[in-house]
Amino acid sequence: MAEKLVSILIPNFNKEAYIPHTFQSICEQTYSNWECIVVDDHSTDASLDLLHDFAEKDPRIKVVRRPEHLPKGGNSCRNHAFSLASGEFIQWFDSDDLMLPHCLQEKVDFLESHPEFAFVASKAEIKYEKDYKGKRTFHQNIQSEQAIEDYLRFRILFITGGPLFRREVFEKTGLFSLGLKKHQEWELFFRVILNYPTWGIINEPTYVYLIHGNSISGQSANKREKLVNAEVAAIQTALNPTTNPFISKIPPSVYRKTSLRYLKFSLIHKRMQDAGWFFTQYLRQLNR
Repeated sequence: MAEKLVSILIPNFNKEAYIPHTFQSICEQTYSNWECIVVDDHSTDASLDLLHDFAEKDPRIKVVRRPEHLPKGGNSCRNHAFSLASGEFIQWFDSDDLMLPHCLQEKVDFLESHPEFAFVASKAEIKYEKDYKGKRTFHQNIQSEQAIEDYLRFRILFITGGPLFRREVFEKTGLFSLGLKKHQEWELFFRVILNYPTWGIINEPTYVYLIHGNSISGQSANKREKLVNAEVAAIQTALNPTTNPFISKIPPSVYRKTSLRYLKFSLIHKRMQDAGWFFTQYLRQLNR
């Protein structure tokens, strides 16, 4: 039986320092039937030249620049990559992470032998760069018996490169929200689990996730405020029927608890407009 095609979809912006290792790890996969579509977000470093070098050596790698008519940003690049993809399986990936040699093979083998699952999630091997000054602990629980509530409470987490999806998942749930600059994978994967609340588990690393930059505690008040902004925006997108057409799949009790939790969160951070929004959502759910 012919191997099914895996589409590896990657956005890139100014990652010249990481590209050689990332794409070498992709080329060394034991599973050979893949295409890698890279959408460059108009990088200003040597990224594009490096990517073209890999594409010349391996025709499975296809490099395009983000079309001018599309908005700038990783979300737009990922969505454009999906529009160009032909694979039956979708592997989102970042241009600064590494695939272990068996990454694709293990995931494809799992989904081929478990047709009841729409996707399979694996763990990551965590690697900290020298410039990282935060705590060297990273939460990556990928299983739950109450998936929706645990996901909204960040008790489970899928890192970008962890899951392998069947293509029809995104034909049903839609793609990345262009309105989010952070937590965009979290919000998209929330729509996924609302429609597919059970998934396969590979309880070992299949890729290397690179963590770099300063810790939250070491950041300025302005940066911490941006993190609060990002979390509130992601939760509002997840709970808003305008941006999430699958709201009815959230149990009313879970929706109410989440609304109250972020009502309190907004009040603590003196975000009165957001507090009012969450209070309104809570009231609307009382009649469900």
